[in-house]
Amino acid sequence: MRRAAALTVLGLSACGYPLTQLAARRWDRAGVVVAESVCAGLAIRDAAMVAGGAPDRLRPVPAALLRLELAAGIVASLAGMHALLDARPPGRPAPGRCSAETVRRAAVATLFALHTIRFGIYLSPDQGRRSVRPAAEPITP
Repeated sequence: MRRAAALTVLGLSACGYPLTQLAARRWDRAGVVVAESVCAGLAIRDAAMVAGGAPDRLRPVPAALLRLELAAGIVASLAGMHALLDARPPGRPAPGRCSAETVRRAAVATLFALHTIRFGIYLSPDQGRRSVRPAAEPITP
């Protein structure tokens, strides 16, 4: 990936939460569908990476971040389903202590924060991979 494109994607990832909020407020249900699609897409991609064994090829911190990002994506997707099915306008939380909208917002913010950190690690020279140590030379007498 070219450096300019990578930095653009990194910037969009960092702005992911505010962009989802803006889409939901600007385009009502269509914006909620877009935000939900992005969260579900990230969760599906992360699930495919975990199922494909990516955590085994990563250093411990990036592997843990991938698993946390998957969990946040699942929570964001499930909480976003409530926003799709709710009769209230998007972005208006239900009265109460901890609404599904509050959970959704926290999960989406966490999802994009983790995604941004992981993408930043991916842009590093080793891409967060475990170092492959060459096999030890046999000692000959």
